Amino acid sequence: MNEIFYKLPKGFLEKIEALYPHHFQQILTTFLVKKQTTFRINYLKTDLVSLKKELLADGLRFQELPFPKGAFLSKVPFRGLQQTPAYRNGFIYVQNVSSMLPVIALSPQNGQKILDLCASPGAKTTQIASLAPNAEIVAFEKEHIRHCKLEANLKIQGVTNVETFAQDGFWARKKFPEYFDKILVDAPCSAEGLFDLNNPRSYKYWKERKVKELHDKQKSLLHSAFFALKEGGELVYSTCTFSPEENEGVIDWFINKFKEQLEVVPIEFPLNNVFCGITKWRNKHFSNACKLTRRVIPNEFMEGFFVAKLRKISA
Repeated sequence: MNEIFYKLPKGFLEKIEALYPHHFQQILTTFLVKKQTTFRINYLKTDLVSLKKELLADGLRFQELPFPKGAFLSKVPFRGLQQTPAYRNGFIYVQNVSSMLPVIALSPQNGQKILDLCASPGAKTTQIASLAPNAEIVAFEKEHIRHCKLEANLKIQGVTNVETFAQDGFWARKKFPEYFDKILVDAPCSAEGLFDLNNPRSYKYWKERKVKELHDKQKSLLHSAFFALKEGGELVYSTCTFSPEENEGVIDWFINKFKEQLEVVPIEFPLNNVFCGITKWRNKHFSNACKLTRRVIPNEFMEGFFVAKLRKISA
């Protein structure tokens, strides 16, 4: 193994090798190479035909991806993309493809009541609004600066159907008991899928203790989301980390906490870097239903991610 990879925390390296013995070197390499920029269409302001004409007129080189629909790989750096009218006018939103997958799994529809529990900076909130412009959307973000960023992105993207709350998502259950058809919990996490060897700040904070702290916070958010979700409603939980403690471990806790009230829903992404969730980690065994969750391993333009979908079958 290249010496540069030893800059990453030892415990993290051991975890990745144990999780992905056949993809270990491939995953490490993605931490060394800067990700190619991807973006998606904002249907609130344009359509695919018009957008592609606009991008070509701006001299922007791009590649339309087969999945998700409306996603593109930029052939120019992010800074160059920022200078285009399409970016400045909110026709597109720069977002990693992995980050688009939770909303694809959520499948927001017009007329539904939808909650984004951890919303800032607004990538997924604006994606929900783009796909369901006539839905009733509520977004929670407790930190003032991040809430302002969320509001700014909503304005740029032309979103008018989102009500924001500068409060912790834990309060959603009290403000909106059994109210929502769909809930997205893109939870705060250890962000292992975003590690960048060229940016030590992206990984220097990492400690097993931090993973445990986040695990507890993630459980609290899901607990709140359960009581804000209608019977028959669906919830998507996602993270940008590899840790089973924050992924399958949280889902296993959730479905055991609310036995016979929740079911894990199968999701499929037609991508060759997506794998089933695991049912065993170290000395812990998880429910077989965790196989229905999905793990995304990073590549040249996608970050590491985890996505799970659940349905509330009884209140």
